[in-house]
Amino acid sequence: MQSQIGVGVNGLVLVSPYLDPASGNDATALSPLPWMIDLPSMAAANLERQGKLTPQAMAEVEAYTRGDFARDLLRGRADVEATNRIVQRVTQLTGLDPALVQRLGGRVDTRTFLREVHRADGTIGSVYDSNVTAFDPFPWSPQQRSNDPLLDALIAPTTSAAVDFMTREVGWKTDARYYALSYKVNEAWDRGVPDDTPVTDLRKAIAADPKMHVMIVHGWDDLSCPFFASRLIVDQMPAFGRDERVALRVYPGGHMFYSRPDSGAAFKRDAQAIYH
Repeated sequence: MQSQIGVGVNGLVLVSPYLDPASGNDATALSPLPWMIDLPSMAAANLERQGKLTPQAMAEVEAYTRGDFARDLLRGRADVEATNRIVQRVTQLTGLDPALVQRLGGRVDTRTFLREVHRADGTIGSVYDSNVTAFDPFPWSPQQRSNDPLLDALIAPTTSAAVDFMTREVGWKTDARYYALSYKVNEAWDRGVPDDTPVTDLRKAIAADPKMHVMIVHGWDDLSCPFFASRLIVDQMPAFGRDERVALRVYPGGHMFYSRPDSGAAFKRDAQAIYH
């Protein structure tokens, strides 16, 4: 927009972005990043269930994740002491069964976490907010056989709301069916290797305009686009002249954290500050 279309942008607000898909890709077999990126959101959900989720508590989680956790991961499973340290701390942070964490070597994937953390009450968590649950229709299956509970629950009310708005408020009448989520489009999507370079483009945009401010916002409990990936990315960026050119804000909640009244109000206040 700046260099080709000629449109200047004073500020950007990126809501629950997934800036670097490769960092969470299972194909990066030598990298500890996939395990590092997910752990803080798992810990946040566990703290929230205990009523202990605070920025101070999460600061300790983040320090461990980018410190001892990363170092012990790189030592590999052959280092028994390192693995034992990981298992002990990951069990504490996630609230999962110690035997399960031991079996996984402290490397807990998202799907396992969402099923096992709520195993006692027969429910399964949502990848968009792991503390939003629904009954697991197949609790004894070795694999999850149901769709995401939050996503499935949203389709009916959002479809009704959209149809009502378009027909009654907007006044557009049609016999066509409205799809809040099109599985045909999703299945046909060419996911290939992305050619876009969002972090590189973001750096260039900020450097080109000294007045541009960027705010990246996330929910603590989001495992679809974990906040810690953005934390690591922002911490690798240059200062661009002064602090807070790129700010990261994290709120209670998940991918749609703004659906919680307190988080939505806090997000609004933070976003308004950019324009003042």
